[in-house]
Amino acid sequence: MKKERSFHVYAIITIICWSLAFVLSRLVMQELSSEALGFLRYLIASLVLICLIPLLKLRKVESKDLGLIVLTGATGFFLYMIAFNKGVKEVNAATSSVIVATVPMITALLSRFVYKEKITTKQWIATGVSFLGVMIITIVNKGFTISNGLNWLFLAAILLAAYNLLQKKLVQKYSAIQSTMMSIFAGTIMLAIFLPRTINEVQGISMQIIILVLIMGIFSSAIAYVSWTKAFEVAENVASVSNYMYVTPLLTTVLGLVIAKEFPEVSTIVGGIIILAGLILFNSDQLFSKKVRIKRIGNAELATAAQVIRESFATVANDFDLTLDNCPTNGAFTQAKHLKIDLDKGQQLFGVYLGKKMIGFFELVYHDGYQATLEKVAVVPSERGNQYGEFILDKARKIAAEDRIEQIDIGIIKENRRLKKWYQKNGYEIVCSKQFDHLPFEVLYLQLDLKDEVTNE
Repeated sequence: MKKERSFHVYAIITIICWSLAFVLSRLVMQELSSEALGFLRYLIASLVLICLIPLLKLRKVESKDLGLIVLTGATGFFLYMIAFNKGVKEVNAATSSVIVATVPMITALLSRFVYKEKITTKQWIATGVSFLGVMIITIVNKGFTISNGLNWLFLAAILLAAYNLLQKKLVQKYSAIQSTMMSIFAGTIMLAIFLPRTINEVQGISMQIIILVLIMGIFSSAIAYVSWTKAFEVAENVASVSNYMYVTPLLTTVLGLVIAKEFPEVSTIVGGIIILAGLILFNSDQLFSKKVRIKRIGNAELATAAQVIRESFATVANDFDLTLDNCPTNGAFTQAKHLKIDLDKGQQLFGVYLGKKMIGFFELVYHDGYQATLEKVAVVPSERGNQYGEFILDKARKIAAEDRIEQIDIGIIKENRRLKKWYQKNGYEIVCSKQFDHLPFEVLYLQLDLKDEVTNE
C-alpha cells in the first residue's frame, strides 16, 4: 500500500473506535458513574501512550507552555469527558453522535471570533440549516424544552471546539502526537480527583464492564487518537481525513442497533440528516474541491513555475516599491532561466498543484551539515486564503525532517509585518536582521527548529 493512501486505514480505524465509544459508554454507565468512567478510560489510555514514548521522538517541554497544556487537558479531556459521559448517559448513541458531529462547525465559528478567520455567507446559511436540525431533535416529542442530556452534549461539543483552537497553538511547537499525549496526560491527572469514588465503584462490577472499559481506554482513546494523528500525517489533503467524520453518526447508529438494540427516534433521523446536510454545506469547498498535491518539478515545468512566482511576488513588489532596477533578485522578476540555474545546482524545486494547475511553488536549498533554506514560497493571489501557504510550510518541514535537516531558515522583508506574523504563527522564530548594500530593504531571518523531529536511522 502506498504511504499516501494508508490514511484511509488510519481514518477508518479511528472512526470505528470513536463510534464504539458512544455505544459502549451507555452500557458501562449502567454500573459506573460518568466520572469514574472518564477517569478509568483515560488512565488506561495514558498507560498505553506511556508505553509508546520510547518509540517516539519527543521535544523537551518548555515551562512556559505548561499553562496551555493544562488548558488543553481541561477542555479536551477533563471537562469534556464529564460533559460527554453525562450527556451520553441520558441520550441515545445516535443522537449523541449527531450533536458531537457539529464540533468542526463550532470550531470554525469560534475561530471567527478568536482568530478573526473568515466565515462565508454560505457557511452562515449552513450554520442555520444545522441549527434547524438541532431544533428538530430537541423540540419534536419534547416540546419547547431541552433535555438535561442534550445540554451536557452541547457543552461537550463547545469544550471540544475550544480544545481544537487551543491545540492550534500547541502544535506550532510540538508534534501533533506529542501535543495530544501531553493534553491527555494533563486531563487524566485532573480526572484523578475522582479516584476515591472510582475505587468504591469498581468493587463488584461485572467482568463484561471491565472488558468494555478496557476497550474504550485502549481503542476508543489511545489507539483512536494516535491513528487519527497518523492519518493527518500521511495524507496529502487535510479534508481527505476530516471527511470521515461524517461517517460517525451513521456508524454509531448501526452499532447502537447491533450492540445495544437502540432504535433512533424519527426526530433524531430527520434532525440528524438536516444537521449533516448543513455540515456538508459548511465544508463543501473542502469536500468538493480539487485535490492539492506537491511534486518535485523539472525542466518542463520551469516556465510555469516562474510565472507562478512572478504573480505571487508581484503583490510584495508593489507594496514595497521594488523594481527590476533596485531589486532584480526579487521573485517578482524571476525567469525560467533563473530556476534552471538552481535546478542544475541540484536544488529541490517543488510545484503546488490544484488538480492539474500549478498554483504555488517553493524551493529547498540544502547547505553543509543539517541546515536548509526555504526560498521563493509562492501562492498565486487568486488562491490565497485557502491555507495553501500552511500546506507548503508543512510539506517543506516534513521533507526536510525526512532528509535529517535540523533547521530551516527563511529571509523576508523586515517591514513586512503581516508575513512575519504568519511565519511566527507557523512555528518560525526570529533570529536576526541584516542590511545588504544591494537590497533596498532590511532582511529579517526566521528559523524553524526540526531537531526534535529528526528520527534516528
